[in-house]
Amino acid sequence: MPPILSEILKHYHIFGLLNLFLLYILLLSYSHKKPTLWYSTFVLSIVLDLFNYVGLFNLFFYSPNFTLAYLPWSVFTPISFYKLTLISHNKKALFHKKVFQLLLLLSGMMFSYFFIKSYYILLGDLTLRDLYFLTENSFAYIEYWIIKIFITIIQIVGLTLSFSVIKRQSIKPNKDIYYLFILLGIITSLSVMQIVQDLYLYPQNILSAPNNLYLTIVTTGGLIIAYQKIIGIDSAKRKSSKTVTYNKLYELDFERLKNIEEKILSTMEEKQLYKNRKLQLKDLSKEVSTSENNVSEVLAKQFQTNYYDFINSYRVNEVKRLMNSEKHKGYKLIAIAMEAGFNSKTTFNTAFKKSTGQTPSEYKKSIFL
Repeated sequence: MPPILSEILKHYHIFGLLNLFLLYILLLSYSHKKPTLWYSTFVLSIVLDLFNYVGLFNLFFYSPNFTLAYLPWSVFTPISFYKLTLISHNKKALFHKKVFQLLLLLSGMMFSYFFIKSYYILLGDLTLRDLYFLTENSFAYIEYWIIKIFITIIQIVGLTLSFSVIKRQSIKPNKDIYYLFILLGIITSLSVMQIVQDLYLYPQNILSAPNNLYLTIVTTGGLIIAYQKIIGIDSAKRKSSKTVTYNKLYELDFERLKNIEEKILSTMEEKQLYKNRKLQLKDLSKEVSTSENNVSEVLAKQFQTNYYDFINSYRVNEVKRLMNSEKHKGYKLIAIAMEAGFNSKTTFNTAFKKSTGQTPSEYKKSIFL
């Protein structure tokens, strides 16, 4: 393996970087909200991660402080921020949020303990340093493994909760997800190459420092899940797009028809157009400021009728009203029909019986019984 690549592999803090890339992909696929915030926090997280690894890596060589040298609190803060933000986006994931908040609380308590311990022992009584920090003492080893186990738990649980939440939530991806997916793939490949190198050159590292092994397995699994999510997103996005488009068109069409319907009804009531014996479809269309096709469509869809039956229904109601008025008691039926808008006796008789089930004469007799 080339020396430069070997150095790159050696100085990559796989745990932090892979988590950051994976979580950032999930966040980008989850929402378009506040992209500047996500980008800024992402860059800050990488800086903190590299500082944590390189800085504490050097500290390990100049101090036997095994516990402090492997205490990457600075990088887990932004990682946890990503996971908590992701989980909090789903309002239904209250249980997930409470579980992760509990883990973060325990994490904060542990951080406070080690911070106070480091301050009072390293900067205070140096005689206690060997007892509490030298790696040859069992107390330091116990603390080290407690940290390792707890950090592993909070990371795996955080990832699991994040995936569980995002799996149940609708996702709105953008093109950035594909670019970051490629970056995640590259870094995952680097970690796999590191493990292959360790297997051949430093097999003892697999057992003594298994971070790269099991974390690569975890994050590679995340990579596969992310890829499957992308494939699912594309398919769901196409289906969702068609559904949304259809729904929007339906809503627009319904609103358009409703507006025309209201115009027709108000115009018929206010102007009593049906009394015009020469009224045609084009006249009604002109009055409501729309096309003849639109009027016919509204009558068919909203009233389940056609133009002639619609107009004649108004005329029949007007005839019935006039028959009951004192003023028109002596009027002949044909005269009343003409006043209501009918232009022939045949049309009047047909429309009246179709509407009431009776002839005009039968109806008139029934109201005076």
